[in-house]
Amino acid sequence: MTATSGRASTILHTLGLDSESKRGPFKLKAATLDDERPPIPLPKPKGPIEQYTLIEQLIMNNEDVWTKFLENQFCADGYKSPANEFDDKFRAMSKQDYLYLIEYARFVNFRSLQEPGAHTEDGLEDVLNNLSKNVKEVQDYFNSCINDMHINGDDLLKEKASTMMLGYSSWEQLSAMTDDAFSNYIRAVPCVYGWNKIAQKLEQEGPGQTDTLFYQYWFVQNIDPGSANKLSQFLEDNRSQYESPGSMEKWNTAFRQACLFETAFFTAAQREDWDQIDTITRN
Repeated sequence: MTATSGRASTILHTLGLDSESKRGPFKLKAATLDDERPPIPLPKPKGPIEQYTLIEQLIMNNEDVWTKFLENQFCADGYKSPANEFDDKFRAMSKQDYLYLIEYARFVNFRSLQEPGAHTEDGLEDVLNNLSKNVKEVQDYFNSCINDMHINGDDLLKEKASTMMLGYSSWEQLSAMTDDAFSNYIRAVPCVYGWNKIAQKLEQEGPGQTDTLFYQYWFVQNIDPGSANKLSQFLEDNRSQYESPGSMEKWNTAFRQACLFETAFFTAAQREDWDQIDTITRN
């Protein structure tokens, strides 16, 4: 499960922020919500709200689920455990992550169709090119699983999508079809921004095992804050296009549920049981 060859690069490409993309970030008109709908109660910020980025505000508003996400046992054990104790567990998660990336390509396709450019001929060509790149991401990850992580190719092709993975990807796909594109980028924050914060937290706690699959194909890929910073800056640059009464309520809900799904994904990997429905995804 690598951020540069998997989810994060796909997200950054569709943002127009990666080195290969030739198109700029999209701009959309803010959705209008019911002005009379009461907002959910949120914690009072520790200082002027303007001093915080949108991601920082979301974290403050959802500190309980954010902390559980950062402190997940799978990453903690993966960083400290030797290869003979953890590599097989990482391979098992990587197989589910491969299937997730297939579903994520579908999600990005649905999300791209929400952008105004998709209503033009050039825009449809963009959607097609985007989908082609996402399919290549899946193919590259498949090859990495076999050649780098030494996962048996037949086993990978026979891997069944778990209840946990399908629950996460189905939620994303439904959101892509029914919500605005900006809110769907907020759903990516725990993965792109959060994985970097997990890696930084692990590094701050001391040295880990460096000759493991987890270290090479998760930790190293996520310790660089470049992707996290790009996503944060993108949200800052575009949030004014979407802000309306109730927008923060919606963004909090999207962010919170994404944190719960990411935590549940790590929990399933840790206990090696991908089909047990955990209440963590519904809290």
